[in-house]
Amino acid sequence: IRRSAVEDANALTALVLQAKAYWGYSKARLEAWRSSLEVSAESLAGRPAFVGELGGRIVGFYSLIPAGREWDLDDLWVLPAFMARGIGRALLMHASHTAAAGGATSLRIESDPYAEQFYIACGAERVGVVAAPVEGEPNRIRPVLSLPVAHLACVGSLSENT
Repeated sequence: IRRSAVEDANALTALVLQAKAYWGYSKARLEAWRSSLEVSAESLAGRPAFVGELGGRIVGFYSLIPAGREWDLDDLWVLPAFMARGIGRALLMHASHTAAAGGATSLRIESDPYAEQFYIACGAERVGVVAAPVEGEPNRIRPVLSLPVAHLACVGSLSENT
């Protein structure tokens, strides 16, 4: 795990689009969301953001928005071919350590509905929902979760190069 570089922005945008598509969202829906899914060089430079690499290839990343005692986990994405291998957990643990070092006691996570179970398995608790209607799903919501940063000691070991 290493700090992201502004030069990673295009690769991270491609990663996000692949990860989001994994959940079966249509090309039209992904295109409609494109501007909110794009990773900019400015966002990478302006907040804590880290990538996970295997064999020199970026396979996941996260970014945080510092906000007092509860930081926002703005992004956490893993390439579909590398899901279910512990990469997401390692990135979430790293994010927890990063936030704790900055004075946070918890992470606020506004999750894609398909990712909620991952966060719950890591110790998060649903604390609310945000309306997120899309065509054909007028009642769609995004879960809002809270994860105490100290809780993440249970997710395993972490190898980092920061």
